[in-house]
Amino acid sequence: MLSAVIVAMLLAQEPAKKPIETAHLSVAISASPAAVAPGGKVTLQLDITPKPKMHVYSPGQEGYIAIALTLDADPGVTAAKAKYPAGEKYVMPALNETMLVYAKPFRITQDVTVRSATGDRKTIKGTLRYQACDDQICYLPKTVPVEWTVGVK
Repeated sequence: MLSAVIVAMLLAQEPAKKPIETAHLSVAISASPAAVAPGGKVTLQLDITPKPKMHVYSPGQEGYIAIALTLDADPGVTAAKAKYPAGEKYVMPALNETMLVYAKPFRITQDVTVRSATGDRKTIKGTLRYQACDDQICYLPKTVPVEWTVGVK
C-alpha cells in the first residue's frame, strides 16, 4: 500500500513531457489517470496543434492519408479503438475540392486496460501517421513515434 502511494506521488511530481514538434504540427502526450492498478483503464491522449496554415486529414477523408494513431502490439495492454473528433469541411482552393481536415487544435484519445507491467511502470508505445498540407502543397506522409509511461500500483 505504501509503495502505491509513493509511486502515485512520484508520478504526480514528474514534469510534463515536452511536446513533439514536427514541421507541420505539435503533439502533447498525456495519460489519465497517471497511475492504475493491474486491470485498470487509462485514457491515452494526444493533443495536436497544426502549425499556422497547415491541416491534416481526418479519418473518413477518401484519397488522402488520414491521421492515425496505432499502438504497438503488447500482451500487457488491451486497447480499444482510438477516438477522433469530427473533421471540419475545408475547401482546397487549388483543387476546388471539399475535404475533412483538422486545421485547429484537436485531441485523439484511446482507452487501454493495463493487464500487466514489469515493475511499477508500464510504457505504451505507438506511432502517429499523418499527411499535412497547406493551401498550396501536400507534404510527404510522416510517421512519428509516441509513448506514454503509466504508473502501476
